[in-house]
Amino acid sequence: MGRASTISTVHFGEFLTHEVSVICNQIFYTEYHAYSKFQELHNVQRQQCWKNLSVLLNRTPQQVKDFYYNSWIKQFSPNLNIYKDELLLLVLDFLHQNVEQKDIARLVCEKFTHRYQHIQFNVKAINIFVRKIMLNPNYTF
Repeated sequence: MGRASTISTVHFGEFLTHEVSVICNQIFYTEYHAYSKFQELHNVQRQQCWKNLSVLLNRTPQQVKDFYYNSWIKQFSPNLNIYKDELLLLVLDFLHQNVEQKDIARLVCEKFTHRYQHIQFNVKAINIFVRKIMLNPNYTF
């Protein structure tokens, strides 16, 4: 059986919702509720989800995990472009404090998520976004 070039977001959401429902012995009616509960699962339970989903989607567990973190969960986080100026100011603030560049993305992420703790951001996406800001030659540091 050949592999499709991409994972279907619709199928992924349905399958993940089902897997989380089985693990938690609770019915989740929306993908968002299943996603929220998935965030609370222990690592062993998550690994089992990756394994089960890989069979359903004809992928490796690593491919399923990568799709989850790099694509699927983005629908539940706000668009970071809205916060671009604020993130840039945080980067500049840490640079003016002579913080090492290797630490800036982590520190910006911590401060930003603390400031907006009522919003569920994708921390990995913030980290990548900040690194892209820092690599952009149009910004002078």
